[in-house]
Formats: sequence, C-alpha cells, structure tokens
Amino acid sequence: MNRKQFLRALKEELRKRRDIETEEVLFYYDEMIQDASDNGESEDVFIMNLGSVKDIVRRLEDDKDFLNEVKDKNINVVKNVLSTTVKVIGYFIFGVIAFSLGVTCISVFFSGVGVVIAAIIRGFMSTPPDIYGYLILFGIVLIGFSLIILSVGVVKWFFNQAHPALLTIFRSINDFINKRGKNNGKDV
Repeated sequence: MNRKQFLRALKEELRKRRDIETEEVLFYYDEMIQDASDNGESEDVFIMNLGSVKDIVRRLEDDKDFLNEVKDKNINVVKNVLSTTVKVIGYFIFGVIAFSLGVTCISVFFSGVGVVIAAIIRGFMSTPPDIYGYLILFGIVLIGFSLIILSVGVVKWFFNQAHPALLTIFRSINDFINKRGKNNGKDV
C-alpha cells in the first residue's frame, strides 16, 4: 500500500468517527510517512509497519494522550518544518477564501436585514386588502431572518473549520512542492 492509498483508507475510516479530527490525523501520518521516505525507508514497508488502518483508528479512540501527541506534533510541524514559502502561499490562499466568504456573508446578512426592514415598513405603510397580504409579508420577514441566520451560521462554521482547513492547505502545498522537487531532481 502506498502513501496515497493509506491516507485515503485512513480518511474513510476516520469519517465514520466524528469525535476524531480527521485532518489533524491525516496531516500527522502524512508527515510521518514523508519523513520516513526522506530518510531512505521504503514507503510501503513503513506503512505496513504502522499496522492496519482499523488498528490505528482504535488506538486513536482508546488513547487520548496519543491524539494530543498528534495535535502537538502538527503544531510543531506547522511552526518548524514547513518552509516560509509554504506558509506564505497557504496563508494567502486561506486569506482569499476567508475574504471571499466574509464578503459574501456580509452581503447575505445585510440583504436579510434589508428584506426584514422593507417587509415591516411595507406592512405599516400600506394596508394589504386581506389576511393573505399579511401572510405574504410575514413570509418575507421569515425569509429575511433566514438569510441573517444563514450568514451568521456560515461565519461560525468557517471559524470552527479554519484550523483543519489551514492544515489541509499546508499539506496540499507541501505535497505539490515535494512533487516538483522530486520531478526537478529526475530531470537533472
């Protein structure tokens, strides 16, 4: 089993467990395999020595200290191992995504506020001929509140997912740079 197959199998197994942070674990094992490969070890043999994916997940579930070790190692990797270039590119990509999502959420939020205010003013300024007019205005107010709640929920979700997303971006950029470096080494 190569690194990609192992990480894919581990990701599938971790998705079944909601209490384990998938990206943290994937980043940890990806770095461990990369370090072993950089030290001249066979990727396949190293992965085989790690044990089965189910055993790894069972260990993660049973040993909370190991999960803390994974998190600590990831923090150290992000701080020490990744080059400045990877960090700059990662933060730039993350910043563009955060800015785009923020602008969109602000737009949706103020659209919702505008819809609510417009419907309330419309309800007081003109009198609908019957109960159906009031129901339509009430529905429009609910749509406005839904837009407000949606934008706040997306922002909250984004802040909760920021760290795992940043780790994923770093891992992807690091893989890309490593592939480019290996390809450049072969071309020479």
